[in-house]
Amino acid sequence: MNASLSTVPGFDRLSRIPLYVPGKPIQEVQRELGLTRIVKLASNENPWGPTEAVKARVASVIAGSEFEGLGLYPVSDGFYLRQRIAERKGLTADRVVLGNGSSEILEMVAKAAFLDGGSAVIPKHSFAIYGIATQTAGGRVIESRASATDLDVDDILRSVAEDTRLVYLGHPNNPTGIRLERAALERLVRELREDIVLVVDQAYAEYEDPAEYPDAAAYLDERPNLLVLHTFSKIHALAALRIGYGLGSKELMTYLDRVRSPFNTNHLAQAAAEVAVQDLAFETFSRQKNTEARAAFRTEAAKHRCQISGTSGNFILLESAFPAAELFKELLQRGVIVRPMQGYGLPNHIRVSFGKPEEMQAFWAAAGPLLDGGC
Repeated sequence: MNASLSTVPGFDRLSRIPLYVPGKPIQEVQRELGLTRIVKLASNENPWGPTEAVKARVASVIAGSEFEGLGLYPVSDGFYLRQRIAERKGLTADRVVLGNGSSEILEMVAKAAFLDGGSAVIPKHSFAIYGIATQTAGGRVIESRASATDLDVDDILRSVAEDTRLVYLGHPNNPTGIRLERAALERLVRELREDIVLVVDQAYAEYEDPAEYPDAAAYLDERPNLLVLHTFSKIHALAALRIGYGLGSKELMTYLDRVRSPFNTNHLAQAAAEVAVQDLAFETFSRQKNTEARAAFRTEAAKHRCQISGTSGNFILLESAFPAAELFKELLQRGVIVRPMQGYGLPNHIRVSFGKPEEMQAFWAAAGPLLDGGC
């Protein structure tokens, strides 16, 4: 038979959906280039964790007990972790849903929203999964205006169509590192049409000053069609375990549960996150280290006359005078992995995650001479 999957209804459309390309793994660079010392600053991971308490909890699960062990299925709805999250957020557990990373919850809400088609409004230069989740669930993307330095609430509201079901907002946005001020966020929450679910992705919120950050969760009781996402992959340093959570109304959670896969979060991830979500001291430590890394980066970038943008998150955008793909390859040859941003409509930008001081020194040792000739 010579038939191709492209002839199967539905499969032919998949080839037109962008493929998500993650940051290049260290092992892959070692294998391809034969390098022994590699610095990865590509995936916005927290270099300072996980904590010893988290490691001890994971070890206890692996060791097994009457109720735990790798041979047993996890608690399907993550009840105990949901309880911990609810206590932290001042909510009830029935307003919390877990996902295999917050990206799975993005897919869940898209599945629920686009059963009968429809559209999603997504600001330009947003996290790629917003558009991918929308299209794979059968929705279409409406791109609203944004730049590397600005989010436009007016254009988000103007872009809404009759069939719009979702609006996505990265807050702070990845990869641009920008967020809305409180007044602008309130406008979006209050003026967006009531039958549209507003999805606010706060994966990097914990890196913000809690006294100044406008947390979208403050509006959960005001707007039932609001879904606020968090992840344990960033400040909590559990990226390898893949676990995140969403906050919303009880009604919204019941609909998401209908599209959530059974046992979608594993037992090791649930156990580790139970410890991590209560560790405010580690969050404070990581936030301070991140603030120091951002300040140091700005100082060094000024020496090389580089254009940088983004004030939030644990990463920064750096603009070069030559294509990001070329800069990425040159840095890779020197053992430094960053993230080129041409796939996000930023052809001359790279995103650099903040690592430990010695990792940032390695970045500048490799990047400085290149940037001096092109920034």
